[in-house]
Amino acid sequence: MSSPCPQKDVCGSCSWSHILYEKQLKQKRSDINGSFGLKKLPPWCETILPSPVTEHYRNRMDFVIDFEGRVGMREKGKWWRVVDGNTCFLADKQIDDLFVKVREWVKQSGLSYYDRKAHTGFLRYAVIRSTTLGETMVNLVTSVLPDEEAIDFVRSDKIVSAPFHPTTFIWFQNSTITDVSFGDTLKIISGPGFVEEEILGHRYRISPNAFFQTNPHGAALLLQTVEEFCGDLSGKTLLDLYCGSGFFSVALANRATRAIGVEMVQEAIDDARVNAQLNNVNVEFHDAKTEEFDWTKLGADVVILDPPRSGMHDKALADILKNPPKEIVYVSCNFKNFAREMVQLQKVYRVDTMRAIDMFPHTPHVELVTKLTIR
Repeated sequence: MSSPCPQKDVCGSCSWSHILYEKQLKQKRSDINGSFGLKKLPPWCETILPSPVTEHYRNRMDFVIDFEGRVGMREKGKWWRVVDGNTCFLADKQIDDLFVKVREWVKQSGLSYYDRKAHTGFLRYAVIRSTTLGETMVNLVTSVLPDEEAIDFVRSDKIVSAPFHPTTFIWFQNSTITDVSFGDTLKIISGPGFVEEEILGHRYRISPNAFFQTNPHGAALLLQTVEEFCGDLSGKTLLDLYCGSGFFSVALANRATRAIGVEMVQEAIDDARVNAQLNNVNVEFHDAKTEEFDWTKLGADVVILDPPRSGMHDKALADILKNPPKEIVYVSCNFKNFAREMVQLQKVYRVDTMRAIDMFPHTPHVELVTKLTIR
């Protein structure tokens, strides 16, 4: 099978796109159980749900602007080189349309381009986001301008009359030499400064720096699975650790007697509180690191764990093992790290059920949801 991407071998963002989708699913399930096998764990994963959409599903793309004004995806294994004009068949079509306009504006803007070796120049990234509600966001990431020049830049025709019209347009300034697609300060150029998404009837605000599931179509399957695995929450306390902007806790709050979320990223917690209001639910949100927050006295009956790709902090895992909740619904985006943690968790918990959801077609990544019950 040939890849739908003409630049696959150069870019590498869709490294599995040459494989039939049915075979991708089988391989992912095999890889999950293979990781368990390496840790002498049983092959628990029997089910993998395909993504409802396998092309144009991504709602966020970070396009690099290089020192010669190329705009697109990075070349595979070459952080300093960019495939100019390379959109992606994984990106939402709204992103594709905006990318063409943003790229043209970058090339005609007359502004300097950032050199990642010399650390000079102005334009660095164009991050484009979209939602299934038809809303779009463009985050322009640049180097820092002196205050007076920054004011002039915001007022200038260069940016005000940019020939693309997202729902909201954000200007980030990055004062460091760190090559990241966000900045220290932001200025709203146009629009409300956020976009909104809806998953299974639940409304979510997405701020410029906020994390949100990159596949909104698969996100519905993910949410349904977590709801199913949590079971009947009547009369129970639900604790959502690493809660982000409240994706799970906001959706499940009305099913529990008490819902609590913990997240270390301030912007995410701010969004989570707004999301609770948007959905008319009550959730207690705490802005704290999971490993530094004493959740053991909250009397949680069901705990949702959705850590970053690196997995749980060692202390967080130790706290779980020392004060084990009756039930855990573990959402992992890195099954290798999950397998490592299960070596210890299996001493206290049994695996009731497990389901993989393919949130990332044409890549080796997959989401894994596991229901753990105390032995």
